[in-house]
Amino acid sequence: MENFRAIKYEAIGLATSNVTSVVGGTYGSTYTGQTAFYKTDSAATTTLTSAMTTSQLTIPVASGTGFPSTGPFLVKIDSEVILVNDRTTTPWTVRVVGERGYLYDRDSSYYGAAAAHSAGATVSWVQRVDVKACGSTPCTNAVATKTVTGADGRSYKVDTYITWRQITNSGTTAGRLVKLVSVVVRDNASPYRVWARVSASFDEGTGS
Repeated sequence: MENFRAIKYEAIGLATSNVTSVVGGTYGSTYTGQTAFYKTDSAATTTLTSAMTTSQLTIPVASGTGFPSTGPFLVKIDSEVILVNDRTTTPWTVRVVGERGYLYDRDSSYYGAAAAHSAGATVSWVQRVDVKACGSTPCTNAVATKTVTGADGRSYKVDTYITWRQITNSGTTAGRLVKLVSVVVRDNASPYRVWARVSASFDEGTGS
């Protein structure tokens, strides 16, 4: 966790390709078994009831079932990720930072530039923080699972989960999204007994 506190906010995340490879492997059921931490980007989906232009600030959806009851939260349409600020009505209202497709890490190529979308396009709830593996910028060296040697000389599995978290104040007023980093330490052999779990939120404004 201290390693995450020592890097830039934009680099906090996991490459989707890495998470997918872990989930699809022999260790996958153990990794996904931490249901409090493991999230998918297909937990809630709907479709567009009409086409969207590149500058449109509303999302006409068929249903909001399964999505958060209030914003903010992220959705993905084709290759574009959009921040939904208010979904109390249909269509949803979209908050724009600079322009659509230019959110959070200030990298339009990463989040997908604003694009036109056809009626019937799938709208998915984005829960995982996807950052490209290093080789481009911004990028991450973090991986979903790795084997490390502890101070006792024994091998341990260290599983990492990084998701978007909606925070609220005591009056249930929603604030901006933060990145929730969760780490689980296990034995390196089946049945992979859990030794420790820890989570911490990282805010864009403070970096911690």
